Amino acid sequence: MIFSQYFIVKQALIVIKKTKFELDEMTYPDRDFYRKITTIQNNSYERIFKSHERQLESRKILQNDVFPEGKFIFRDELDIINPANFDLIVSLGGDNHFTYVAHHAGATKILGCNSDSYTSRGALLSFTPETLRTTVQNNWENIEIEEWSMIYAKLVYPDNSIVETVSCVNEISIRNTSPDLTSRYVIQYDGFTEEQKSSGLLLYTGAGSTGWYTSCMGLGDFEVESFLKSADYYKLFSRELSRKAREHFKFTDMKIYGSLRVISEMNGGISIDSLTERYYPFPPGTIADIQLSPIKLQVIKLKR
Repeated sequence: MIFSQYFIVKQALIVIKKTKFELDEMTYPDRDFYRKITTIQNNSYERIFKSHERQLESRKILQNDVFPEGKFIFRDELDIINPANFDLIVSLGGDNHFTYVAHHAGATKILGCNSDSYTSRGALLSFTPETLRTTVQNNWENIEIEEWSMIYAKLVYPDNSIVETVSCVNEISIRNTSPDLTSRYVIQYDGFTEEQKSSGLLLYTGAGSTGWYTSCMGLGDFEVESFLKSADYYKLFSRELSRKAREHFKFTDMKIYGSLRVISEMNGGISIDSLTERYYPFPPGTIADIQLSPIKLQVIKLKR
């Protein structure tokens, strides 16, 4: 049992990401054929296997030294586990793994632990296995709990069926299912209606402000206009508009307070946090109402 001025951890859930090597073993059970594939792929076998070994060592540290009584699972077991039964969720992996795990967290506190800091930066992750071990040994003295705003969409399809997306941590991407075709949609916000054509619409939180948005704008690390992860707004960015269109359109790069409506004029899709498991069809006539989630993600971070 871990006591802290912030919280008490009686039961921790540690969600492990399978390594690329483990996933590749499932895809290519013939080891010789797998080595042939990796040889073609820039002789990547040793690099992949070394990362696999580092990630196994990360698991061992958490299992033996940090949470010996914790419940360790792979992420495909999250659908049959209630996170509310735990005091803490530990995501052991990278950024994409963290966002997937965070979709299940609800009101349970979560922290991100980088399983291979040698090859992964982990912008959303505050811990390595070593720093997490030290933090627990020091009774969680050097931590803070941040509340991250998330956004989600309520989708109303032409047949009147309704689907709510999971709450996203970073970004919602709305675009044509074919990257070669123009994305067409109608935006309604703050009493205005605007029809747009672009390569897609990006809606992002403070946590996502240094990700896709940076790439879309062609920004460097020192040019990013990031904002607080706890902000009471999110942002909209219309991707790859012409200069004339960007000057003409009202909704191109702006803060959004409250609800935003997007109506599809395309055979499109909505992607949450760039995860293939979090993809929702967005065919013509579908209405998406997007807003801040009523639940904020409770993220444990190391104090700066």
